[in-house]
Amino acid sequence: MSITLASMSVGHALIASGVPGSLYAGTIVAGIFYGSQLSLMPTIASEIFGVVNMGTIFNTITAAGPVGSYVLSVLVVGYIYDKEASGEGNTCTGVRCFMLSFIIMAGVTLAGSLVAVCLYLRTKSFYERVILRRLRQSSSQ
Repeated sequence: MSITLASMSVGHALIASGVPGSLYAGTIVAGIFYGSQLSLMPTIASEIFGVVNMGTIFNTITAAGPVGSYVLSVLVVGYIYDKEASGEGNTCTGVRCFMLSFIIMAGVTLAGSLVAVCLYLRTKSFYERVILRRLRQSSSQ
């Protein structure tokens, strides 16, 4: 999970750079790792919380995407674009219009990656005990 989020951060940073062709490369990188993140979430959720209430837990996780999109796209990006386009004709063209927005998205995904690393470090000993117990039980059968 941490690797996919860090890679998404790289994709957003590529888009923010404004180098010719970086929009395409950054979109591909961010899109591939966003899809990877979505495919990892059911497995991670079932490992952490179990499968008893998987429907509720997974729907809550799935709802986080639209909520985050609303906050970042409408509130943050919309506000920044309005500030950049406050000049002539209330329009904005060029890299400067969305550079800060993609830098913010890169920062958010990088922060998510760091949170995932912290989660890994906190649960590492627990998973080692659980997996060792399962291995011992399966080998004794």
